[in-house]
Amino acid sequence: MDWFMWTLISLVFYSLMPPLVKEAMKTIPSWVAVTVTNAILCASAFIVAKAQGYRFSEYLGFNRSSLLLYGAGIVLAVAIISYYKALELGSVSRVVPIYGMYVALSSLIGIVALGERLTPLKGLGLLFATLSILLLSR
Repeated sequence: MDWFMWTLISLVFYSLMPPLVKEAMKTIPSWVAVTVTNAILCASAFIVAKAQGYRFSEYLGFNRSSLLLYGAGIVLAVAIISYYKALELGSVSRVVPIYGMYVALSSLIGIVALGERLTPLKGLGLLFATLSILLLSR
């Protein structure tokens, strides 16, 4: 499969996650929910990586790439734990669009920090993304 099919699969399944988590958190605290769902994620990813023949020790250490990966893990942990708490406290229809602004913010960081090219269409897309989030979260 190419990147687009993987993206569509991700879109469909990730779209199902917030409503399922929100319903579960009617009786289960967010700290338990985030632990269980992410334990399933970690175990699944580990099984897939091992089935593909990857040996973690070959890729991890104290080099630049590994340190960046560890940093990404820390910021991901803060983001996901915060997201689950926000879902516990707020409505899916308000939390998810604001959380979804990470798409525009990540694009902007790519442009500013990584030197990626800002085209007029990308700029317009960032503007429309921001406007759509403002409208959806009201």
